[in-house]
Amino acid sequence: MLRLSIGFILLACAFVVGSGDANAQALGPENRAYAVDTANERYTAQFRTNGRYEDSRGARGSWSYDGRSLCMLVRIPYESEYEVCAPWVDLRIGQSLLTNDWTADRSLARVTRIE
Repeated sequence: MLRLSIGFILLACAFVVGSGDANAQALGPENRAYAVDTANERYTAQFRTNGRYEDSRGARGSWSYDGRSLCMLVRIPYESEYEVCAPWVDLRIGQSLLTNDWTADRSLARVTRIE
């Protein structure tokens, strides 16, 4: 009986911890910054409140997050405008991922959360 009770407590704790991670992921990118490294450039992307996007290239735009996907409309001055949507991957500060979902030409980029 004691083993069953301890097992139940551990299972309940795992569920609570897992639920916390799901809540953190639901926040999306708001008020976060990411370093983006591609074969051709390196820049910092900022996801401001109210869906405003800014980056160190001088690009401006908007972003939206529906709880599962991040969509970005990015306007690079004197160059182009592009829109990308991708499944959201939550990163802790210092974590990176390799993706082709953040670039206009779908080239590979390393995205690292810095803030």
